[in-house]
Amino acid sequence: MTTSATAPDTLTRFLLPDASTRGAIIRGSGIIAEAKRLHGLNGPVAELFGQTLLASILLLSISKSGVRQVLQIDAANASSAPLQRLLSEARGGAVRGLVSWQEEQTALRYEQHEGLSSWMGNPIRLSTVRDMGVGQPYISTIEHHSDFLADHIIHYLHQSVQIRADVILTGDLAILIEAMPGCDEEKWFKAVEAMAKIPDTLLENGSTESILSYFSSLNCKTVGSDAYAYRCDCTQEKMKLALQGISDEQLRELADEHGKVILSCQYCDNSYALDIGEATA
Repeated sequence: MTTSATAPDTLTRFLLPDASTRGAIIRGSGIIAEAKRLHGLNGPVAELFGQTLLASILLLSISKSGVRQVLQIDAANASSAPLQRLLSEARGGAVRGLVSWQEEQTALRYEQHEGLSSWMGNPIRLSTVRDMGVGQPYISTIEHHSDFLADHIIHYLHQSVQIRADVILTGDLAILIEAMPGCDEEKWFKAVEAMAKIPDTLLENGSTESILSYFSSLNCKTVGSDAYAYRCDCTQEKMKLALQGISDEQLRELADEHGKVILSCQYCDNSYALDIGEATA
């Protein structure tokens, strides 16, 4: 298992009683730093990947009793897009993810193109898996046109979950507000208006407390917090299971001169050496 080299980040849940709205906020500087280190990312794609990681945490925070939230962003026309997939999986206290490139385009990973469409084209396909811990997970897929991941999250919540929400994803900051029962148009407008008034300087580097102060007119109350870190739960045993279904002949072709198959985890780059006999046991 990979242990994050940085301190955990804190997700804070809050209520806006005077607007019948609830929300969550996280500044994921540690998560993003570790993700960039493990995946060798920089520039706009690093920011997009970081936003995907934080967005999955926000979605998990509003999933009643949810135990796992997968968020997957795919280029609808994968053959021409440099960046083919951004994937994040959030569990209680941990998040991990992967980035899939078109092999011929990996040299572009440090280019300064802005916006999702520069990397993945339009439309973007967003898929989610919400695992409630019992029964079948809820799976949803939508397509939407926008350069901003926040717009795709809002569109998903409205179309697939029938939730009225507003989202900010910028830098290492993620904020989500969600209408609760009893939130009419006037109350919702007050919540959205308060969030829109948060200055860019605070969104860039302000503390959670200073940002939430902009909701004080709505009687903002913090109701809980959770620590999150970039952490992978891969193990030797799980990698062994990944080889099941591969024929003995194929395993021998994959093995090195010592009879070992080397597998690397896409989420954390940890490597595992499995004996052929062990892999087929």
